Amino acid sequence: MVIEQLLGDMPTSVFIDDYYLRLPLAMPGRARQLTHLGNWATVEAILARTDPDVLVARDGKLREGPRPAYDEARALHASGHTVLIRHAEKQHPGLADLAASFHQDFGAPINIHLYCTPADQHGFGWHYDAEDVFVVQTQGSKQYCLRKNTVHPLPLVETIPQDMSFEREITPTFECTLLAGDWLYIPAGYWHVARASEDAISLAIGVMPATAIEALDFLRSELLSSPMWRQRLPVTGLLSTLNQDGLTERYRSLLAELGKDVAREMGEERFVRAFLAGLAGRGRDSA
Repeated sequence: MVIEQLLGDMPTSVFIDDYYLRLPLAMPGRARQLTHLGNWATVEAILARTDPDVLVARDGKLREGPRPAYDEARALHASGHTVLIRHAEKQHPGLADLAASFHQDFGAPINIHLYCTPADQHGFGWHYDAEDVFVVQTQGSKQYCLRKNTVHPLPLVETIPQDMSFEREITPTFECTLLAGDWLYIPAGYWHVARASEDAISLAIGVMPATAIEALDFLRSELLSSPMWRQRLPVTGLLSTLNQDGLTERYRSLLAELGKDVAREMGEERFVRAFLAGLAGRGRDSA
């Protein structure tokens, strides 16, 4: 397991019980076996392909324009821009193997972003992600600042607002510096920002765990076979024989019965096993 290699002497049970989904964790020197995957040769190989997903940014602002070729990317980097390749695992066999290893460990969709950040620069400002992130420093060094998120905890992709309202956060910040071969775990929702102390390349390995809302999504497909859930609801238009209070009470009673059926269905071992089987297939295409 790749996580066992990254944790070294720390048992995986300690990581899962004490840190995963809860607290950041930094490990010096435990990712040396992965540093060969993040370098300019990897960038050149990916940019030579026909459809890489590339962003260029400086001080939190994206650069508009066509995707840069390798030489232009190096020039932009030299002028202070961060070059980001998103979903790099789809473009490079070594990163694809790394994503597959993470998928095997977590049973979740995996993506890998590759960051090339110039010295004394940060490409992106304070933000948080809906996924858990393992940052592997492969070249140079970066200083990371982190804060617990009390403004919008436990975010989902579809619930992250355009304005994250970082200025409302009141939690203390803490810092760590990553050198080549170090790694950092950032739980989903944690605020973070990184600044390169020197020219730096890093891999951000995103893990998207299942969320409780997915059980509700799965439930819908299961309920389609139930006549109770296929029933038509009482008319609400002008032809209704009930006044507004009567209609509200009718729907309250009906929805209460449907809620009891949901509780029964989700408590069945058959449902749980079917849901787990569906989770087992999540992210196989990303691995």
